Formats: sequence, C-alpha cells, structure tokens
Amino acid sequence: MIFYDTNGRPRRWLAIGSLLLNLFFVAVIGGQYLRHREDRAPILMRVLQHVTAQLDARDAEAFRTVIRQEAPHYAQAQENLARARKEIDRQLQAPTFDADATRTAMRQWQAAWNIFVGTFSDVLVDAMGRLSPAGRRALVNAAPHPRPDL
Repeated sequence: MIFYDTNGRPRRWLAIGSLLLNLFFVAVIGGQYLRHREDRAPILMRVLQHVTAQLDARDAEAFRTVIRQEAPHYAQAQENLARARKEIDRQLQAPTFDADATRTAMRQWQAAWNIFVGTFSDVLVDAMGRLSPAGRRALVNAAPHPRPDL
C-alpha cells in the first residue's frame, strides 16, 4: 500500500510506519497471550521451571530427565490434587455458601495433597540425587527460608 501526499508523491514511510506499528501490536498481543497461558500452567510445572532456572544446563537437564521419566508415578496424584482444588474453587464460587461442603472439599484436598507429596517426594529426592553439589547448593540458596520471629 502506498500513501500519497497532497502533491501526489508517494509516502512510503507511512506504509513502513504502519507495518511497524502493526508488528508492535502483534508482539504485545502475543506476549499477553503467552503470559496468560504460562500463568495457567499447573503449579508444579511453574515451580519446576523456577527450580531448573536456578541450575546450570547440565544439572537442569538431569533434574528434568528424572521428573519426566517418573511422571507416570505421580501423574494420577497430581490430577487428583488439581481436581480437589477445583472443587474448593467451585464451592467458594457457588451462589450460596455451604460451609459443610467447603469443609469436605478442603478435607479432600488435604488428603489429595498428602498422597501427592508422598508420591512426588521420592521422585524429587531422586532428581536432587542427580544434581552436582553446586546444583544442590543453588537450590538451597534459591529457596525461600522462613525467618523465625524473635
């Protein structure tokens, strides 16, 4: 597309500017889309991404390999935990609040959490066992440490 000025001369810079502006808007919209998709990733995947970001390439790959290989062992527990969390959300968003149903949903979530932690902790220990000493130190240093109130 070519724009013309009042004298009939082409103004290509307007077309180029329009193209650049459109590319900018595509980048902004694409970035927002990707950010929202990442926010919806399962919490475990976000935590694991954060963990591996603290490691060098070799340790990160070793860690991810164990997590991927062992996924069949904890996948069902992870799904049950997500389902229990959705039930809590459903209870809290119901038009009428039902305290008993919410308590039941929370107890089911707690049971699902305990099963997941019991299942996933062995996988996590195996993954950490594959890290170098420097990699294990990096994880310790990156983890938030609660400070005791004195």
